[in-house]
Amino acid sequence: GLSMFRLILIALLGTLMLAGCGSSSSSSSYNPDAGSNTEVDDGDGGDTGNDDTPVVTQDADADGVPDSEDNCPAVANARQDDGDSDGAGDLCDLDDPRDSDADGVVNNNDLCADTPSGEAVAENGCAASELNAACGDSFATVEAGRHYQVTQQSASGERISFEVFEPAQIQCGQRSAGRHPLILQAHGFGGARVSDTANPEYESTGIKALHEAGYVVISVDQRGFGDSSGTVRVLDPDVEGLDALQILDWAEANLDYLAWRDEASGAFAYRPDTGVSEPGGNNLLVGAVGGSYGGGFQLMLHAIDEKQRLDALAPDVTWHHLPYALNPGDVPKSDWMLLLVAGGESGSYPPGFENQDSPLARGLDPYVLEGLGRALALNEVPRDALDWLAYHSPSYWCGLNAQPVMPYAAMASDINNNLSSFANELPGGNTYSGQSGVDVLLTQGIRDTLFNFNEAWWNYLCLSERAAGSSREVRLFSHESGHNIAGYLGETPDPLYTQAAPGNRSCGGVGHIEAAVAWFNEKLRGGERAEFFQTDGICMSLADDDAVMIPYEQFKARRVDGAQAAPAFYALEDIVIENVLNGAESQAAHLLGQAAVIQPLLTVTGERGLIVAGIPQLDLTVTTPQMLNDVACASGAEVPTIRSGCDSITFVGLAVDHGDGEWRLLDDQISPIRGLGEHLDTDLVGVAERLAQGDRLGIWVSGYHPQYIEAFSRDVTIPAVNLKATLRLPLYAVSDDGSPDFAIAPAESISPN
Repeated sequence: GLSMFRLILIALLGTLMLAGCGSSSSSSSYNPDAGSNTEVDDGDGGDTGNDDTPVVTQDADADGVPDSEDNCPAVANARQDDGDSDGAGDLCDLDDPRDSDADGVVNNNDLCADTPSGEAVAENGCAASELNAACGDSFATVEAGRHYQVTQQSASGERISFEVFEPAQIQCGQRSAGRHPLILQAHGFGGARVSDTANPEYESTGIKALHEAGYVVISVDQRGFGDSSGTVRVLDPDVEGLDALQILDWAEANLDYLAWRDEASGAFAYRPDTGVSEPGGNNLLVGAVGGSYGGGFQLMLHAIDEKQRLDALAPDVTWHHLPYALNPGDVPKSDWMLLLVAGGESGSYPPGFENQDSPLARGLDPYVLEGLGRALALNEVPRDALDWLAYHSPSYWCGLNAQPVMPYAAMASDINNNLSSFANELPGGNTYSGQSGVDVLLTQGIRDTLFNFNEAWWNYLCLSERAAGSSREVRLFSHESGHNIAGYLGETPDPLYTQAAPGNRSCGGVGHIEAAVAWFNEKLRGGERAEFFQTDGICMSLADDDAVMIPYEQFKARRVDGAQAAPAFYALEDIVIENVLNGAESQAAHLLGQAAVIQPLLTVTGERGLIVAGIPQLDLTVTTPQMLNDVACASGAEVPTIRSGCDSITFVGLAVDHGDGEWRLLDDQISPIRGLGEHLDTDLVGVAERLAQGDRLGIWVSGYHPQYIEAFSRDVTIPAVNLKATLRLPLYAVSDDGSPDFAIAPAESISPN
């Protein structure tokens, strides 16, 4: 065999040959503006400017320092820091034997390398006063992996609580290479922070995957939940918002191993001496994850943080406009109101008792309780509460920036307002605008009946416009889960059936946690783009493990005025349905098994089937059979909020029959329409499903539905209504591989009824 000498000689010759060919390392570059190859004097006596024998000096990491002079030739480090003067730059030095804080523990073993002078330390180098790890000027890699609780007093005088999850190893030398970005995780309504790695939520929330990938994760007890005190104010920007900012400020000031980025150049950066972020400049690198209330937490924090520290978000099943979420069509969503009250109170008071908090400092805020209670009792949300809820919504900030906002209307009134409004309980006055674009992965349950797909669509439109013209990106994926009444109560049998049990949280085979981690790896660390993000478009889940990607330009849903027009819907006109029971009569009929009126619309005839995916649109005219009420109602003579004589409530949805003669609501989605008269250009709830040859599609109408168990018309003067409608459906023909075929009109796969 070859001798060791010959092996070494061959390796050296191979290296020289590669260098002569100008090859470079494949390592990442953190300074894209730095120079790479430069001409130098080759020693032959010729002038380097006119020498016909130039020599190319290799700069493999493109940091502006030639490899021959670079103390870390494979890692970009233009500053050439070498804290222990051993010739190996801090970014690639595997050994730091110094004792930077002179506590008797060398940096390689010191988890707290910035201990104040004179304090006694444990074996890991941390004093009793040091809760969080610190690098100081150490560049060692130290074993960490701890998690611990931090509590502070909020600006409102309440207790803020959160849990810090350190990465398994803190790589102090890699700080300026973006090694440890921060991820904020916030829980759903009624929940609490994750404080134990044995808790199933440690994995289900994504903390485990992020933690193991080297991210620093802070899990938050939101105000009034877990160990954070105070009444629950539904993410009030002026209360919960200030608490969230305080948590970010704490992390910025105390966790010196976090990653920073120069937002002007996009390059990873050193932590500034001040430890304070500058908007548009050297800025803490932060992502956020969480569902429902935790998604609202992310969007609120992005909206109010004037330092603009959030860089990548992954909100799941969250809202755009709370008045629509809780009061669509100006009809209280009573099932979910009851569940939210129960969940909020039960999630707040028990931990409050454990912390010996005053009962007055726990539970839903009195304003929230009054608003929900009056809505359930009077069948109408107080008018000023709608303004209050709007201020607690991403739509508020979209409006401030003249970005897309979901259309929403409710009857005006000066009569029905919260009594606590007289105590000056008004929406806040934060008018900060000009928020920068941010990378956002929106995931939403297509079968979610609290925050439905329409919420995600309008967040998508708003945030996409905010990111326009920048390098930021907004994506939208749907899945088969989300807020689901059956998921809380179990599947209720007829006649009180509400919806089917939830499916999985995947769009096709891509889980929402898998997608979020890949999103952060790309957007926060500059990693490679995941395969499922390489195809542009909106991922629409049709069933568990069945999804299609639809480009924005082809997606059938409302756009804002002036934006690109939506592609053509499949329109059905002059749909007439008569004698639909209204109010108590409809509720009684439903309980007797006469659930709804179904009007068949079309039958799928194409062999490859049909895809319905998007947000249907409806023009509806509601009249009484005798036309006795209609003239007076059209003149506006009804009494505001009492609505007597004009207050019909009709529930409308799409229904499907898969060939067995049984009609069911598509994705269990239903939209309320309130009042007699014309209701033009109304969005129904977004749906997505694959239909097979022979399936029938219809329109489902009723005066009652158990999802709105207490919200039906109380107007005894209207026992029934007649309906005339035009329906615009988001239909797509299907190609051989099962994806939408945009070149074929869906009418070719349909036989109208």
